[in-house]
Amino acid sequence: MHAQTFDYTPNCKLAYQSIFKLKIDEGLQLLEKEKKNNPKNYLPYFIENYADFLRLYINDNEKLYVATEPKVSARLDKLQSANKNSPYYLYTQADVHLQWALCKIKFGDYLSAVFEVKKAYSMLLDNQKKYPDFKPNIKSIGLLHTIFGAVPDKYKLGAKMLGLKGSIEQGLKELNSVMTDENFQFKEETVIMYTLLLLHLQKDKTTAWNMIENANIPLGDNLLNHFIAATVANNTGKNEKVISILSQKPVGSEYYPFPFLDFLLGNAKLNKLDADADVYIRKFIEKNKARSYQKEAYRKLAWYYLINDNPTSYKKNMKQILLLKDAPTDEDKSAQKEAQQNLLPNKDLLKARILFDGSYFDKALMIVNTIDQNKLKDTRSQIEYYYRKARIYHEQNNTNDAVKFYLLTIQKGEQYNYYFAANACIKAANIFEQQKKKINAVKYYQKAIDLDKDEYTNSINAEAKAGLNRLGN
Repeated sequence: MHAQTFDYTPNCKLAYQSIFKLKIDEGLQLLEKEKKNNPKNYLPYFIENYADFLRLYINDNEKLYVATEPKVSARLDKLQSANKNSPYYLYTQADVHLQWALCKIKFGDYLSAVFEVKKAYSMLLDNQKKYPDFKPNIKSIGLLHTIFGAVPDKYKLGAKMLGLKGSIEQGLKELNSVMTDENFQFKEETVIMYTLLLLHLQKDKTTAWNMIENANIPLGDNLLNHFIAATVANNTGKNEKVISILSQKPVGSEYYPFPFLDFLLGNAKLNKLDADADVYIRKFIEKNKARSYQKEAYRKLAWYYLINDNPTSYKKNMKQILLLKDAPTDEDKSAQKEAQQNLLPNKDLLKARILFDGSYFDKALMIVNTIDQNKLKDTRSQIEYYYRKARIYHEQNNTNDAVKFYLLTIQKGEQYNYYFAANACIKAANIFEQQKKKINAVKYYQKAIDLDKDEYTNSINAEAKAGLNRLGN
């Protein structure tokens, strides 16, 4: 008979809540206290894994990644020696494997991550057979079903061979079934997961934002929730909300350092053309120890200087991009490309692009309309002029003018490898698809694939192929 238990004691509950507020040290101290007072309780070993997971996600630093691996292995060994007759036995191990898989994906260790996911899924399925109503298990299996449902077509066969199957709808339903229970012990993370999956996989911006608006993710002294709320606002075109959420975020030494929030705020202020946007972007550059968004931060700082009539500082910051090693995100890769091109963008077109990114469409159009086309000296700017107009009209639901300018972009740009023409093909095809003009939609999705493009090749091709699949081609 095993003496160990998995006891969700008041200390464990407070520790879990503190860690999810990013008061990580406070949470870990509570867990140490629990280990001392109640050495037979194995739940603290599981909860402390969240601390490492969140630290690595916030600070995706190579050294931290290497230092975390042995701690995760030791934790799994500990959990394996616990009471096998508890529903927590397989669940806690599976969740540690799952969290570790997500960290491995972040560091590009994809093959190893697949095996971690496979282990987690097998354990969760075994546990579900034994304890079908165990809510923590339903939470994690729901996450995996949603992710498997979003696997790109080219990997679907591989996933099936590994026994990984599910759908987005099935997974979200499972998550929803447990997160509506006020007493569910892991409610915080479930609501966060559900909201982010709605946003990124279901592409349901309205419902994702409603989760924030209805205070399902309470802000208060919770730094992580401020990040989640700002991320959802940022992805749903609510630039003013990003600024107000992050301007009110809690501060203090009890929180784990999160410099990316300064970048998010600086970027939102840049989108609004605020004079102090540079202050926050520089703060991020000074304090950031992670690999992600370093190049992108220098690019945004460069943009800030160019629209404020300082081309020298623009060039200086663009040169900094080329000195940095890592480009883990799409934004970093795009910044790298821009730095390599070594072109000085047209100031007004750049201003319009920035305002567009902040969803200030009327202001962006006003700027574009002040540009004298005949004074645009280089070909790239001439093509971009049509492209910017098309994108703004599209977002304003003026589809007639949007199509007109998308087609002009394609006509002027198809013999060059700038991404504008290929992306204009996608956007025009989207409109034709909505208008049930199948022949036109197919033509432009195919053209998007066929055209050479200097950026966003994978995402443009993937979107075009998805469009052709929808249309049965």
